[in-house]
Amino acid sequence: MGAPLEFSNLVEELIVHDITAKHERTVDEAVQILWKVIEEAKTNLADERSTSEDKRHWAKVLCDTIAVLNKLLYGKGEKPLEDEDLGTLLQKVPKKFRSTILREVKKWRKRSS
Repeated sequence: MGAPLEFSNLVEELIVHDITAKHERTVDEAVQILWKVIEEAKTNLADERSTSEDKRHWAKVLCDTIAVLNKLLYGKGEKPLEDEDLGTLLQKVPKKFRSTILREVKKWRKRSS
């Protein structure tokens, strides 16, 4: 399925492509982009055609993106995603990857507090 290439294309499409036209993004625009990345990662995690390797990759992308989103929300003075929000977010993610993602998010929370 080529997950790293797909993610690279997604990043290029959402972020890199507009850099030449627009040098600064607002925090709200960054949050919108992160939500698009989260949705893409969820889709690829739920895709039956994705290999285990692809799913591990997308689980890491999802975890990292949630951590960045939480930092942006916190910096903006908004409440970061809580466990209930993450539970809703991860409903479509295969069970064996949910625990990995939640564990990484909890590590991030400990480091950032």
